[in-house]
Amino acid sequence: MPLSHAVGIDLPGSRKEWAGLPCLTSPMPPRRLATVGRALLLALLSLGVAAGCTEKRPAAGRFRPAQPGTLTVATSEIPATGFWEGTPSQPTGGFEWALAKSLAERFGLDRVQVVTVPFSRLVDGDLGGADLALAELTDTAARERVLSFSVPYLPASPAVLVRNGRQVPDLAAARKLSWSVRASSTLERFLADIVRPDSPTLAVTTRDDSLKALESGRVDAVLLDLPVAAALAGASGGRLTVASQFDTDDNLSAALPKGSVNRQAVDSALRAFEADGTITELVKGSLGPGVVGTGAAPVIRTRE
Repeated sequence: MPLSHAVGIDLPGSRKEWAGLPCLTSPMPPRRLATVGRALLLALLSLGVAAGCTEKRPAAGRFRPAQPGTLTVATSEIPATGFWEGTPSQPTGGFEWALAKSLAERFGLDRVQVVTVPFSRLVDGDLGGADLALAELTDTAARERVLSFSVPYLPASPAVLVRNGRQVPDLAAARKLSWSVRASSTLERFLADIVRPDSPTLAVTTRDDSLKALESGRVDAVLLDLPVAAALAGASGGRLTVASQFDTDDNLSAALPKGSVNRQAVDSALRAFEADGTITELVKGSLGPGVVGTGAAPVIRTRE
């Protein structure tokens, strides 16, 4: 497939049962998830465990895959620390990879096929023929014109990733920095409209390009979604740190083709994963070491 790469992975015969996870009587609504926002994964990791609870909720709505027995998932780049590990031809881990497998298992599908599509094409509505995209995507009004979005699965306020030792306590300090950000992202617009740096921004195609610019000293900071920044800081061996985060209620969601008949099934599954603790377990397994303590990062106020 031009400009993309697909790989199919067979799943085990039965869904993994998460022993001892929290079992809630009702799913957490999207706005509550956003409220968890800046304490993000710290709050998720501190949820109490309900002893002996094994309740599982069936997904509402029938999932109709483009290929029988296969969940086809689009993402923009592999590897992406904490979210997609391995290679495009053989993903081996990461939060969104684990979420894709959990969705496939819940829908009774045997395989996950991964399609890599450039980020700019994803946000323009081209999922490369995939059933859905898991690519650290934020729901916006502009994107909703060409895509359908699920309920959120992870809070994701904009966060400031810097070399260790730098502090960014407020908006005035942020404006004095040189920045890098991924082109065509909501973060690029946030940086231009809200932060308004004094110096030109380095807009790049991939996250790796931003990291190279940061570690080489070409830029002072990279603007990333909080869980992404935290995972990268955790994997840096102490070279990088999350200096601060901005006061937004942004979240990550799955993107589906506009008008997809599968939105109800995906929403139901994600709500159930929040309620039964699956999301918490995936965060622990894939993002844990890099996200502990991110709720303590200073919050930069941009609104009253």
